[in-house]
Amino acid sequence: MVHMNHRNRSVLFAVLFATLSLHLADIGASPIAWGILAFHCFVYPQLIYWRALRAKAPGNAEVNNMLLDAVAFAMWAAVLGFPLWITFILLVSASVNLALFRGLRGIAMVLVVLIGSALGTAAITGTPFSPETSPRTTAMSMVSVFLFLMVVANSAYVRSIALHEMREKLRRGESALQQANEGLTQQLQEINALQVMLKEQANRDALTGLYNRRYLESTMERELGRCRRDGKPLGLMLMDIDHFKKINDTFGHQAGDQVLRSIAELLEVRSADIACRYGGEEFLVLFPDMPRDVTLERAEQLRQQFAQSTIHFGEFRIKATLSIGVANYPWNGKSADDLINAADKAMYVAKSQGRNRVIDSETLTAGELVAENPVA
Repeated sequence: MVHMNHRNRSVLFAVLFATLSLHLADIGASPIAWGILAFHCFVYPQLIYWRALRAKAPGNAEVNNMLLDAVAFAMWAAVLGFPLWITFILLVSASVNLALFRGLRGIAMVLVVLIGSALGTAAITGTPFSPETSPRTTAMSMVSVFLFLMVVANSAYVRSIALHEMREKLRRGESALQQANEGLTQQLQEINALQVMLKEQANRDALTGLYNRRYLESTMERELGRCRRDGKPLGLMLMDIDHFKKINDTFGHQAGDQVLRSIAELLEVRSADIACRYGGEEFLVLFPDMPRDVTLERAEQLRQQFAQSTIHFGEFRIKATLSIGVANYPWNGKSADDLINAADKAMYVAKSQGRNRVIDSETLTAGELVAENPVA
């Protein structure tokens, strides 16, 4: 606002100097009047521009500058006897500037200032009313009005273009920001998905896809805590593949891996079960809320399914069996170690009794409970 008005004022006051100079020459004005006109048209615009730039509120300072312009214009009109064309261009010049920045309120402000200053100056100077101007002054006044309005219109156009470009820049910035936000949101979703995948991989056995022993340790404590709180049972089944070393030696380790994957497929039937690869060829399954008799039934069903299945590996047809030990909370222990040890002892007895069978830890004798586990 300050810079634009400085440009407009510099052009306006140069044109006013030319117009008023013609009229001063026509009326034979004194050197003092010429000096005041020169100061007003060339020095005054720079002084108020300097003042506005250094003001705490440049916009308000510039509005005051425009009102000060109106006071000076009214005084010139009154001192010169209100020549019609000169008074007209001074009125237009003062009104248009304020109208650009304050609308109708600006026009009302400038009219009050113009009328008050003009009447006050006329009362002090007592200059007679002299509306006539020479043809050359009249022509110059017309040119002055035209040039001033063109300068103001061009400034308004430049300002409008600048505002339009700023809006477009903001719109493009908002669009780029929205795209960036969408990209960041997508990246965040990908990172979250990757974190979930990494967490899942950290809890899973790479070969079978079952949960690993680390996951079992944290989950079993959580399940036991829930059972203690809710008074619910917890079934546990520990199994081992019979003669697994012989399978590896006979058919190769890749065939052994296929056997391990086949067991994993059987164990992932019930979503509520928590199936884990406990060791090399050992698997442990937790059955939340499952009583003893149902746990035994589930273990026997699994043993029979695996014994009756044939594992295909290339040209080989492999048969294998399971030895399974079963324990239940709270009958066979109230801690994770107690339950696993009880199931491990039962599994050892299953192997010592000929393998391919299910043994309930509740049926073990005192001697069987303290016996050392053999190498499978």
